[in-house]
Amino acid sequence: MYAKKFRSRMALAAATAAAALLLGACGGGSTDDGTSTGGDAGAPRQGGTLTVALQSPAQSANPRAFTDTSAVYVNRQIFDSLVDQDPKTGEILPWLASSWHVNDSATEFTFHLRDGVTFSDGTPLTADVVKANFDDILANKAKLNPAIVPVVSELTGATVVDPTTVTVTFAKPHAAFLVDSARVALAIQAPATLALPWDQRVDKVVGSGPFVLDAFGTNQITLTRRADYAWAGDSLRHTGAAHLDKIVFKVVPESSVRTGSLKSGQVDVIADVPAADIGTLRDSGQQLVTTANPGLVWGLVPISERTPLNDPNIRRALSLAINRTEVRDTVLTEDFATATSVLASTTPGYVDLGASLAYDPAQAGRLLDAAGWTRSGDGVREKDGRKLTLVAAWFKISSAAQKSLELIQAQLAKAGVDLQLLEQTGQQIVDGLKEVKYDFFWTNGTSADGDILRSSFSNAPPNYYRIPDGPLQPLLTQQLATGDPAARNQLLAQAQQQIIDQALYLPVYEQTTVLGAVKKVHGLGLAAGAGLAPLVNVWVS
Repeated sequence: MYAKKFRSRMALAAATAAAALLLGACGGGSTDDGTSTGGDAGAPRQGGTLTVALQSPAQSANPRAFTDTSAVYVNRQIFDSLVDQDPKTGEILPWLASSWHVNDSATEFTFHLRDGVTFSDGTPLTADVVKANFDDILANKAKLNPAIVPVVSELTGATVVDPTTVTVTFAKPHAAFLVDSARVALAIQAPATLALPWDQRVDKVVGSGPFVLDAFGTNQITLTRRADYAWAGDSLRHTGAAHLDKIVFKVVPESSVRTGSLKSGQVDVIADVPAADIGTLRDSGQQLVTTANPGLVWGLVPISERTPLNDPNIRRALSLAINRTEVRDTVLTEDFATATSVLASTTPGYVDLGASLAYDPAQAGRLLDAAGWTRSGDGVREKDGRKLTLVAAWFKISSAAQKSLELIQAQLAKAGVDLQLLEQTGQQIVDGLKEVKYDFFWTNGTSADGDILRSSFSNAPPNYYRIPDGPLQPLLTQQLATGDPAARNQLLAQAQQQIIDQALYLPVYEQTTVLGAVKKVHGLGLAAGAGLAPLVNVWVS
């Protein structure tokens, strides 16, 4: 009975995801399945190298250590997941598992593995290997990326049923686990990788994916084709090995240089097309592949333990002082939507709370005045001799991040708030959150399930954002245990309302993923979570 409910919920997710999928391609044509085709070029050509320009370095080839965009793009080519998710419909499809069963309480997930799968070192995929992966997750729980920890917080382990069947168990219901299982963060790694100490898994990893890691550097990563690959996820509609011989990921941090490199043909694909260049690339005849990301919108998460952000009215005042429409119109384009909730409008369970996110600088000032923060001679508010100076940490994983934050900084200055912007590396961010060094963290998160609210705002350990106790927490727990889609969406709506009412997140705008590609690239697509899909069916003419 629960399985039927779960499938119904996934159908709802599917409809939402389908509505979210936007595909734009000029010059070379496009299809309606999330791929750029480059026009009618005939049968796919074997061989060749695809050069992809990334905005920032991939932090690690360990998919459970870092979940930044560049790392996800690279690691998706090396590792396969137990299940796939259709980017158009949201339906869960076979991949390493050919079938699965969920018990009535959504605490046991039994996967029946596909025959004939091997890792790139020749090791076969077995139930023992899958069990070892979940054992490894439990053993390294303290080292996991913070975005992954809530997904496995109630994981109790995995049991081998027979050589090709494994059951993953949770202490509490986990209705979103199949969606989570499709993410690269829970991809299955080879025993040779699991045998390495955690810190050595940065550039020495073995997966079952269509490409093998050849070289991992700060500014360039090279992957080579696996000739014996034959088990792509069902959403790709591809059989056999990849068409490409090699993929080269190059780091090109300057947005204008990335765009220029694409137009000149120095690279074949660029990630994170800056908003200002979307029109230029369209006009020049380059291909664009776009999708509106589901999940957590871009915004500032206040570290609620730090004074004065431990006062909800201060957090509310700062939210009221942000003009979201101005940020979108100044920094981005109409391809991006202003935030009307914590969740993007393409996320299952989204509810429109735009009225609660209206720009109201006068009310912001009244709340700050009432809290005792009054303007000083330089315009920055003070209380008990302390300036209202706050630090927002960020790192360069989006071309729009810095300009967005600089505009928000100017908007808050009008309200008497001195916002200091601190650029950090990915590892510095993780360490700084652990040590409560910042007042804000600029972030977003992509997920085709509303459970990303729990992943982001649960106050279960490690609780990097120092979320306080309150009515939000039981809502996050209850939605995960609810199979009926309507009932679950009601709980997700209440959770979003609580986050906005308590200003536990200051949403700004929704993310739209935009890839640019030259005309000779065919089959480029985006996955269900708006990340780069496996490039197994991509070819160059």
